[in-house]
Amino acid sequence: MSMSNAVTAQVSSRLACRGEEYDNAVTGMAAREPEENQVVMNAGVVHTLPAGADFLMCYSVGEGYYSFRHPVDGSWFIQDLCQTLQRSAGSLEFLELLTLVNMKVSRRTVERAADHNAIGKKQIPCFASMLTKQLYF
Repeated sequence: MSMSNAVTAQVSSRLACRGEEYDNAVTGMAAREPEENQVVMNAGVVHTLPAGADFLMCYSVGEGYYSFRHPVDGSWFIQDLCQTLQRSAGSLEFLELLTLVNMKVSRRTVERAADHNAIGKKQIPCFASMLTKQLYF
């Protein structure tokens, strides 16, 4: 494949601190107290997670940009998210589904709008994952 035909993606990683707080450890649901008369193997091994683990934030658009919405059908993001879940839930991991939603929304263009400055504009959703396991629906 020649460079002119290659599709490129921008990958950015920032390794700087984003605050002054430490993330506390929490005990997961699997490490609950044993029931009465229950034998516990390896009771000294309790795995903890950061308190901020297993969160997933999905945004219809990056910070500072307009999110477009059809007056009847709703937002582009929710339309494409629902359609993607209906078609592919169970066969793809959730972050893969969100990437497909990003692709679908990014291919849309504002065709009509009361604000003529919006015509021809685009949108790209974004998500931030702190999941520690794959997520399937």
